[in-house]
Amino acid sequence: MKISILGAGAMGCMMSGFLVKHHEVCLVDVWKEHVDEINRNGLRIRFNGEVETVHPKAVTNPEDAKGADLVIVFVKSIQTADALERSKALLGGDTLVLSLQNGYGNDQDIKKFVPEKNIIMGTTDRAASVLGPGFVNNSGGRYIHIGPLGDDMSGAQRIAAAFRECGLDTDVYDSREVNAMIWDKLIINCTNNALVAILDINTPQLADEPLSDAFKMLLRESVDVARACGFPFEYDVYVEKDYALLKSLAKEARTSMWQDVNKKRRTEIDRMNGAIVKLGREKGVPTPCSEMIVHLVHAIEKNYAVS
Repeated sequence: MKISILGAGAMGCMMSGFLVKHHEVCLVDVWKEHVDEINRNGLRIRFNGEVETVHPKAVTNPEDAKGADLVIVFVKSIQTADALERSKALLGGDTLVLSLQNGYGNDQDIKKFVPEKNIIMGTTDRAASVLGPGFVNNSGGRYIHIGPLGDDMSGAQRIAAAFRECGLDTDVYDSREVNAMIWDKLIINCTNNALVAILDINTPQLADEPLSDAFKMLLRESVDVARACGFPFEYDVYVEKDYALLKSLAKEARTSMWQDVNKKRRTEIDRMNGAIVKLGREKGVPTPCSEMIVHLVHAIEKNYAVS
């Protein structure tokens, strides 16, 4: 397949390292230093202490990557609409578009530019971080779950076959099932991501008292909103699930929002806890803890300019 990856951040680069082995891959990003380094010396990917160099193409101008069979959207959720507006050249009439992004509402942004029949949504537990221009760390992970926004499964099945060929475990589900999985990841993100950023702690510390009480309050609100939206999740199940996750992480693990705050970048708070607040209002579910979290993160963002 001819694959364009919109957003050459940590996840986009990590995925390109797998896909370039069997497919024609082009990374599209506005970070010129990063793009130039990849084209000049290749993309270095570190995993378990070993560094591999791969050679995807990288461009800053989407016109140089048009004609893709598949576009994978890996920009931050708050950038989805703007990135696709700037990158319309990537999109042909039959181009499939896959989102593996964090957050809620990416499908609605993509629908402004892509027919529903061509949109594939998904989620993954794979993780990565940027170490510098042309250099990322593959933090591991196991699964990719994808499914169509509509009823036609064929596009998702083609993508899954292409991913599996490259060693990426990928399963296909129908739209209802994959939407539940996106909600599942949203709940965990809303429970952990912002707290780590606000408190400037390592993620596993959330399992310790009294922080565990704070994450449980956020978890309760997120599960209540999900249930109001038609997903029969159980609070007690998620408490056990989050504790297991926190205990499985490396001691120094930090969340993506912590990384954004640390680098004074705009966060995805409005597409995480902000989405819970918005949907809670629509469904009549109180979300005072989530609302406070949103205000606190926006206050941190506002202080970037004066720090």
